[in-house]
Amino acid sequence: MLYPPSPATESSEEPEKAATTASRPVAAAKPEAPPVAVVTRAKQPAALLEDPAKDGKARQVSFEHFSPDAGEVFLVGSFNNWDSKAAPLKKGRGGKWTAELLLKPGHYEYRFVVDGRWQDDPRAARFVANPFGELNCVVEVESAGEKAARNS
Repeated sequence: MLYPPSPATESSEEPEKAATTASRPVAAAKPEAPPVAVVTRAKQPAALLEDPAKDGKARQVSFEHFSPDAGEVFLVGSFNNWDSKAAPLKKGRGGKWTAELLLKPGHYEYRFVVDGRWQDDPRAARFVANPFGELNCVVEVESAGEKAARNS
């Protein structure tokens, strides 16, 4: 929509230019969004520690946690990008919580989240320090070739 030219534009410019440069209502400026803080960690614990083995076939891995009074237990780790709701454990008799995951060969860090609190797996064979001053549990998933070589 063209607006009529202002008196100053009409006298000093050609009519075609005046129509395109005439004063127009000014839209209210949008307020700028506040800056967003980006938090990064120098060292992410959520990473596969080594490349999958040559056969690359996923293996079924069982996880167990004993907590008779817990209302919910989740398994979090590098295999699920530390998503605290991705792998719920199922409560069994006597307060034993279990989950089974298919994991490709490699080393994975993990922890349990029990009623919102991060906890270690007391049955873990290895632990590594994490950037939060605590320890992550480590599970190693072997390929069929690695397992055969170790057993021979």
